[in-house]
Amino acid sequence: MSFFSTQWKEFRSFFRSSSFSDELKRSTAAFLLLSLAGFGICMAAPELLNRIIRFIQEYIGNLNLTDDAGNLSALALFSNNAHACAFAMLYGLIPFVYLTALPLGINSMLLGVMAAYYVTSGMPLAGYFAALLPHGIFELPALVLSFAMGLFCCSQVTRRVRKDETALRVTDCLLQMSRVFVLLIVPLLLAAALMESYVTPLIASYFN
Repeated sequence: MSFFSTQWKEFRSFFRSSSFSDELKRSTAAFLLLSLAGFGICMAAPELLNRIIRFIQEYIGNLNLTDDAGNLSALALFSNNAHACAFAMLYGLIPFVYLTALPLGINSMLLGVMAAYYVTSGMPLAGYFAALLPHGIFELPALVLSFAMGLFCCSQVTRRVRKDETALRVTDCLLQMSRVFVLLIVPLLLAAALMESYVTPLIASYFN
């Protein structure tokens, strides 16, 4: 059996395990609920919405996601998202504090914030989804997977610190992170970057 097929088999076994699949379900539910919370809060507090939108615009402007022609760069998008996912997982190696919950909360609530911005600006939500879904169907699962992996590993490392010998060791957590990142997250992010650079602008243009 080749190295790749062995890694894929181990990855599928881990992915289907009850401990990780339960964390993935919790992370998905939290992501959806916090997105709705972000939408509701910003609809109720327009001044807060405006401050957040200004911050988002400044933050994105500093990321250098465009090429010399001013178009979105697939390479820059992929690199930015890959770093975000990698760090979300690596935060899980710090026991007790569950730092991965922070990027989970921020990213999920931002989806709701942007939806509220469309509504309060008089733009159709169809335009928002047109700008989100073409690449979001790849990017959002990658993000949620990285959040679930980080939270899962934090739980395992915390149990190890508490002398629970049944929990995964740090080296085992790193191995599982590597498999999830290489075999699933990277392909999803590559597809998302290409879609966001070349397909999303075309679809979104019909709503402008």
